[in-house]
Amino acid sequence: MSERRTRRRESRWSRSRSRSPVRSSKWDSADGGGGEDPVARMAALQQQQLMMQQQHQALLMQQQAQAAAAQAAAIAQATTVSQQPPANEMALDAPPTPGNKKQRELYIGNLAVGIVHGEMLRELFNAVLGHMVPDPIATPPVLEVKQDPTGRGRFAFIELRTAALALAALQLDKQLDLCGRAMNIGRPKGYVDPPQFAQQNKLSMAQMFAAQLSGGPSNCVLIEGLANVQTMRNEDEKRELYDEVYAEASRFGSVSGLAIPTAPPHIPPDQPSPVILRYSSVPQAEKCKAAMDGRQFDDNTLKASFVAEPDFYKAYHGDWFPQH
Repeated sequence: MSERRTRRRESRWSRSRSRSPVRSSKWDSADGGGGEDPVARMAALQQQQLMMQQQHQALLMQQQAQAAAAQAAAIAQATTVSQQPPANEMALDAPPTPGNKKQRELYIGNLAVGIVHGEMLRELFNAVLGHMVPDPIATPPVLEVKQDPTGRGRFAFIELRTAALALAALQLDKQLDLCGRAMNIGRPKGYVDPPQFAQQNKLSMAQMFAAQLSGGPSNCVLIEGLANVQTMRNEDEKRELYDEVYAEASRFGSVSGLAIPTAPPHIPPDQPSPVILRYSSVPQAEKCKAAMDGRQFDDNTLKASFVAEPDFYKAYHGDWFPQH
């Protein structure tokens, strides 16, 4: 860090202390109280991080135990003569089989030629739809990606784990950007809905996803008021804010992504620059929103609201996010 930047940062911190002798951070207290000793706060943060690691490890062990139990049950069932009829493979949440592959397949078009590859699509859809599967690591939403057979990469086909995931992804048609282009998401040519897919199931899935897109509870939180556009056009300032927000946001849960979009040249320098946080679960995001909304950061009052995951990925790829 340059000497000039060090003096400027120390000045901002000293101004904060002059206003409130007990304040030792640009953040106010999340519980509404005064500041606290930096050493004690660091120890508390380290303790929280240790507890989070322990909880994460315990969760992994629990998931492994559940997976082992499920596998054992499947083996036992396979070796037992059952009089029950087979499961309906056309159900929305039915496991993948050759019989329901068409209901789980999607066409992805309008891709950036020569830039987008299969792994990028796999990672993007796994991230966007990961909250809809019990274990996105062991059972990711995307099973297979097949790109344009001509080699030009203009389109691709993805096979998802369930028909419910395919229905959810269809709601993102022309709303999800990749490398600056809105993707066309639809059914492959010639697809016809089987009669087993009840209309009310499709409507309920669409309504659920539409509620998330309209600002309902999600695992992504938009925070406004942290800094203005002029500040974020300075890469050093942007990196400093990134580190500070990530550290504070981690107090409320596992942060799986942080996006600070790039403001176009025509955006006024004094306009607030948005920051979007992506959490591993909706409850963690709800905790963050409740704590951040109305808080003070560097004498600015913050506003926190939910946004959908497509908005996070647009911002993550640099697309500007308009003021709410």
